[in-house]
Amino acid sequence: MKITGWKTIGNFPTDQRVVMVAGPHTSNWDFVLAMSLILSLDVNIHWVGKHSIFKKGFRRLLRKMGGIPVNRANPEALKNEIHNITKKFKGFIIAISPEGTRKKVDRLKSGFLRIANETNSKIMMVGVDFSKKTIELGDFYRPSGDLEKDLKFIKEYFANFTGKYPKPK
Repeated sequence: MKITGWKTIGNFPTDQRVVMVAGPHTSNWDFVLAMSLILSLDVNIHWVGKHSIFKKGFRRLLRKMGGIPVNRANPEALKNEIHNITKKFKGFIIAISPEGTRKKVDRLKSGFLRIANETNSKIMMVGVDFSKKTIELGDFYRPSGDLEKDLKFIKEYFANFTGKYPKPK
């Protein structure tokens, strides 16, 4: 990471159940950056990605790198996969983009909140800022139980960071 001029602010949690919510997600370069970070820190992170990137030839590699395919038409499969991870590891980190896409969205997806609740995990927000070349590992966030309030807070948090291709406000 240092070679490219990027720096990480904050610390990775250890031996805890954590759902990392990372954003803003505006480019395929986000994946390259995330994998570079994971490899440089030598941490065991599982991450959720669109099932279509897990194509033959790449599937095994992506799974070995912690990838969990999600098919929006079959969310139950993701739930089962995450349940298996929670049984296998005392502490784990699952990273997910709350936008669910690289496009501008008015509303974040709420699946990460359900994952955190169902696995009794903390939520850590991770802001990626291409303008400053920083990845900020934020504080833990405790959901209030009010879905709209939580999603609004998280969306406002990510508004403080500049993606590779900034989305119009």
